[in-house]
Amino acid sequence: MRKIFIISLVLVCLHCFFVKPANGEITNQERFDTASEMIFYEELYNQLMELTPEPAKVAVVNNFSFQRDVARFELHEGKLYQLSAIKDRISAVLFLGSGSIKVTPPTKIEQEQLYRFYKDRSLKKNFSILFLIFADSTLAEFEKHLSFSAEKIDRDVKDHIDYCLKYLSNKKSKYFSTFILKTFFDDELNGLFYAHFSKDKFQPMFFIIDPYAVEEVRLSRRAEGASFFERRSEVVCQFHKQEDYAYSRNFLENERKDLIKILHYDIESTIKGNLDFSGLTEVEFKLLKPGQNWIYFNFFPNMVVDSAFWESGKEATYFKKKKNPILWIRCDSLLSQSQLRKLKLFYHGDLIDYNEAGWLYIKSPLHWYPRYGNREPATFNIIFHTPKKYTLLSVGEKVFSKVDKDMITTRWVTSKPIQNASFNLGYYKEYKIKDERIPPINVYMAKGGHGELAARGFLSGKNMEKQVGADIANSLSFFQDVFGESPVNQFYVTETPYLHGLAFPGLIHLSWTTFQNTDEEGYDVIFRGHEVAHQWWGIAVDFKTYHDQWLSEGFSTYAGLWYMQMVLHDNKKFFNMLKEYRKEIFNNRKYLFGSGQEAGPIWLGYRTSSSKTRGDYNLIIYKKGAWVLHMLRNMMLDLKTMNEDRYKNMLRDFYKTYRGKKTSTEAFKKIVEKHIGMKMDWFFDQWVYATALPKYRFAYKIKKRDDGKYLVRCKIEQQEVPEDFRVFLDLHIDFGNDRFARIGLFIDKPVSEIDLPLMPLKPNKIILNDLESTLCEVKNVKWKD
Repeated sequence: MRKIFIISLVLVCLHCFFVKPANGEITNQERFDTASEMIFYEELYNQLMELTPEPAKVAVVNNFSFQRDVARFELHEGKLYQLSAIKDRISAVLFLGSGSIKVTPPTKIEQEQLYRFYKDRSLKKNFSILFLIFADSTLAEFEKHLSFSAEKIDRDVKDHIDYCLKYLSNKKSKYFSTFILKTFFDDELNGLFYAHFSKDKFQPMFFIIDPYAVEEVRLSRRAEGASFFERRSEVVCQFHKQEDYAYSRNFLENERKDLIKILHYDIESTIKGNLDFSGLTEVEFKLLKPGQNWIYFNFFPNMVVDSAFWESGKEATYFKKKKNPILWIRCDSLLSQSQLRKLKLFYHGDLIDYNEAGWLYIKSPLHWYPRYGNREPATFNIIFHTPKKYTLLSVGEKVFSKVDKDMITTRWVTSKPIQNASFNLGYYKEYKIKDERIPPINVYMAKGGHGELAARGFLSGKNMEKQVGADIANSLSFFQDVFGESPVNQFYVTETPYLHGLAFPGLIHLSWTTFQNTDEEGYDVIFRGHEVAHQWWGIAVDFKTYHDQWLSEGFSTYAGLWYMQMVLHDNKKFFNMLKEYRKEIFNNRKYLFGSGQEAGPIWLGYRTSSSKTRGDYNLIIYKKGAWVLHMLRNMMLDLKTMNEDRYKNMLRDFYKTYRGKKTSTEAFKKIVEKHIGMKMDWFFDQWVYATALPKYRFAYKIKKRDDGKYLVRCKIEQQEVPEDFRVFLDLHIDFGNDRFARIGLFIDKPVSEIDLPLMPLKPNKIILNDLESTLCEVKNVKWKD
């Protein structure tokens, strides 16, 4: 009787454990506590990595199809295997046999992008392997239409599963794709759908619906050129769910999928004399989505987390293996939405190194502390303990400094939220600049590095810290004039042993090469100006999404060009640089007639770079983006007086309107329209959202009239662009002896014949697009009637 009573009691308790409230819904806390309660990281990781076919759940398939957003899957003939449960739920299957997929992106831009890869605006692929992981209705759909039964499993079935999992994971670091882990950690049926399909093991492709991404749907492929052992993939197309396009573009621009919001960082870092690095970060955050069992942060893979604690002092459960870029934190209870929490993390890692030339370098200037996302602003209070033989610079205001024996402690505080924090340290020569026009500037040039280079025969320029400092000061002053008030009160410039630059609020890292010499062509002047310009574009005015990144990089590139033009008083160098950019952009068109693929539009952002077009991000976002700014400058230019007030006022208005905010290409277009006085859809559609590049054949003839005046007729043939392609072109009419006139023309058809105003003098020559008003190629030809 005693045993029966115990069993009955257990059954009653279990019934109470799973009972639903009166409204039929399971509460968040009950979902947190029930049989699908949180598990540890390695438990879930192992369940995913050990997926195996269920012998009793195999279906013979003949002509079965299903749809996921814009992807149509056809399973012609084969077998479908249900795989072992993930957190007590069948959420993965494998199909082996004959099948096909058809994907048609919902937007013209993405269809054109697909065409660059596959010469077709719809992807049609046959496959013999289809591996699915899902958190939607997929299993129910399969079980409704297919009959599953027991069957002996061949050995190669498990081999196929293991191969597919390699594209989602890394066994050494125990990494697994975050959007899949997050889905199962939080027990969500959120529409997750991951499909790996291929004809063989060498060229797989992937169709993914990621519920945590702003653009949820993406089509990817294995990166071309990757070895058999590499598991690199690249995005081919990426877009919103089909149903979302019923909303306005403004809705899609403003959609956010952030799961947490970080408000403040307290960071304390120690760097020892041997460069060992350790840190303590207390991060204050709130959840933007309720019901999360685990949260994650991006962290430098070399970092090792030693311990983690909640604000109550309770130890936090976490997972972070070395070489894994993700730190996972198990919530101590089901956190409610907008509840403020604090998490304290202790860590150490191989962050700083020293090279033989005498430079110290930071291996991860962006992820040396735990971060959620890359560009969400927070306030910072940062303390550094460093050997006093080094100089350390960071973001914010240095509010404290104290030397204790061989160590120096400094504290840096940001008064306003910033996107990211960085630092640099080394043996530096300091050069201070005080100028009433601008905030104070401190330039830090490496002491030993250039001496070592000189010993090896690489001589540097004279007083390079002063040359660099002059460009920093002059560009700051120039940008204040053309853009608006400086967004920083103190400016630090530090040298790094890298070939690129990085900009942070009030702090920039410049490559050692620009401290070695200043070139004659203007590249160094542009580079220095570019990094300074980021204080306005990219930092003070941030971009909303990767589609809008040209508002940072293209703007800063053109700002550097513009500064070079002004400071050197050298229009020739300025136009030579624009022509060089133009040549590179047009040379990319050779892919249309040879091997490789054509570059995508500015709108694709980082996605312009692929395994076939590695340099296209710099080419399109930086250089073509700069060209867009130059074309707008010329359209707003008063060709009679060469006055640029309209253009400058437009930029000042854009900066003032969006300072401290994120902005978009569409928002910039509205500011342009306000100042240029006309709708600019045509311009942005052509130059930001599309890729066409015009070529022109230009001819003119001159006829003297009976009254002694001259009639000039021009013929302009527009080629290699749509028939309604519209551009602004300038005409330079040279009369000799430094006498000339300029006329602006809008061209919007394949052939235009234009009579210029009557002229009192005979022109010596007429030049089309003399000011490079449009990104195009011009060929002068003889007039033919």
